[in-house]
Amino acid sequence: MTYRDPELHFLWMEVTNLAQAVWFYREVLGFPVQDDTANLAVVHLANSKLYLAPGAPRGVGLHIALAVDDIDRMAARLRAHNVNVPDPVDEGWARHITFNDPEGYRLILLQPTTEEPAP
Repeated sequence: MTYRDPELHFLWMEVTNLAQAVWFYREVLGFPVQDDTANLAVVHLANSKLYLAPGAPRGVGLHIALAVDDIDRMAARLRAHNVNVPDPVDEGWARHITFNDPEGYRLILLQPTTEEPAP
């Protein structure tokens, strides 16, 4: 059997206000959200999914990094929705912004500038 690196299949995030979380990920970030019911919403990412479900947020210490095509456009989009985001930081291998979603989950949006991040 050939070894293959593990692949992230999905993330599960519990939120106190599902409607607000769906609005944030769909309208503010512009991510595709499907299966939006009273008990579950699915944010479709390139190779995985982010499930949003009612419950108590438990993401203390959790940082979720998502790659985007244009970090400047995303920062402007967030600011247009009154989300407090810093100017993008250039790390050499990527430019990124870090902020909290409405439930307090720490999100990092990054635009890679090279193939692999620095170790």
